[in-house]
Amino acid sequence: MLFHTSEFIFIFLPAAVALHFILARYSVSAAIIATTVTSLAFYTWWRPPFVLLPVLSILANFWIARRIAGANDQAARRLLIAGIVANLAVLGWFKYADFVLSIFQGRKPAPAEVPLALSFTTFVQIAFLADIWRRRVRVEFGPYAMFVAFFPHLIAGPIVRWNELGPQIADRLRYRVDWNNIALGLTIFTLGLAKKVLIADRLAPHVGPVFEAAANGAPLTAFAAWGAAFAYSAQLYFDFSGYSDMAVGLGLLFNLRLPINFAAPFRATSIIDLWRRWHISLSRFLRDFVYVPLGGAARGPARRTFNLFATMTLGGLWHGANWTFIAWGAFHGVLLAVNHAWRTIRGKRAPSVAGRFAGWFGTFVAFVIGMVFFRAADIGAATTMLKAMAGFGHAPYAEEIKVAWDLWGIRVGYISENFVRGWLGPYWSVIGTLWTLGALGVALLIPDTMELTDYCEGEPHSHWRRRVGMLAWRPSVAWLAALALLFGAVFANLLQFTEFLYYQF
Repeated sequence: MLFHTSEFIFIFLPAAVALHFILARYSVSAAIIATTVTSLAFYTWWRPPFVLLPVLSILANFWIARRIAGANDQAARRLLIAGIVANLAVLGWFKYADFVLSIFQGRKPAPAEVPLALSFTTFVQIAFLADIWRRRVRVEFGPYAMFVAFFPHLIAGPIVRWNELGPQIADRLRYRVDWNNIALGLTIFTLGLAKKVLIADRLAPHVGPVFEAAANGAPLTAFAAWGAAFAYSAQLYFDFSGYSDMAVGLGLLFNLRLPINFAAPFRATSIIDLWRRWHISLSRFLRDFVYVPLGGAARGPARRTFNLFATMTLGGLWHGANWTFIAWGAFHGVLLAVNHAWRTIRGKRAPSVAGRFAGWFGTFVAFVIGMVFFRAADIGAATTMLKAMAGFGHAPYAEEIKVAWDLWGIRVGYISENFVRGWLGPYWSVIGTLWTLGALGVALLIPDTMELTDYCEGEPHSHWRRRVGMLAWRPSVAWLAALALLFGAVFANLLQFTEFLYYQF
């Protein structure tokens, strides 16, 4: 079940929220149990047999946590290491076993059927065990089970920490209906839903066929390759940030505040800044559990460079068992190392307006180039795309090209018919370009969901917040009418085919 489906919005969600608060009137423990069960039912909707995996994971990790909390320092450390290894072993078996075998057997890995959200829940469990090890606190099973299984963050994060969500679940004052949170939660959910359905899904027809053509070895023009790379970058952002917004909105319906996962990343003026804004919860996890344990920046520039490269390469591998993800992570590791070196050379001088623009432009273009690896079917397809983007695609031009098409550098029929025709016949490239530019304009110029609603959680993000003036959300008739119209537009498109990009991770 996905957040942007009719059965979730009109059946599952109202039933889950109503059951939670009805039972809370009689017993907080009953509400916690009910929401844990409904969350597991949400999980079961995808593949019923796989529900045993999160159940066993919850039981095993809770047992380890209890042992850690009551052990001495040396024994607790051994238990922590054993717990981390066990969680990673489960992830490795389902997600990477065939990939590793394919390396030794010299073949392409077969598509793996990975249990829903296994990557996210693995990191959540590891962070939980580490938190228990540091603080040596004992937790109750009910709040812990709800913390792990809670369906808003289950399929696409954010990667939550026990110290962020656990105390909220244990707070009995949060088990009363709060209409302010209901209003804010529905607002954020609707804005995230609109990002996904009205923007991300509209970009999909301008992405898939080009990358499919590259995977099949078809020649591409530079315009088509760059257009698809820009369109995919925008699609992924609105798809993933839309789901992150929906998760935050859903959490508010239960009076729980989840961490922010995106902070207008396309406004970043450096790669370092980008990774403070993009998938924030993953960046924090990689920093705390990979980069810092490796030594961080404490052992000099050379060691910092290696640590950055290793951290980002592992971060790429976390996304999937494919060399393209490893290449994407390594690419960003190199970019971060270069960015740190440039900061060292340049010093603390404030950049000029031109310097800030150059930083933004270079960061955004580098991000788009990296997205080619993230989306391509394999390294060969990524190479085809990158060669085309560099002007070496050598797409053939035929006599049937029309003058209007020449403006956009596209040859008739070298990609699928649906892609060529688009919405307005031969002018598909115009539509695709305008839609991509419009989406990027929204990401760059219009206040983000969290800015509009002034949502905040544990850690403030003052470095990206800005005044939004009259656009700022407040409970009002005008906002209610605007959101009703927006939801109506979303509802009209719910039955169309959509894809959730982060579902596979």
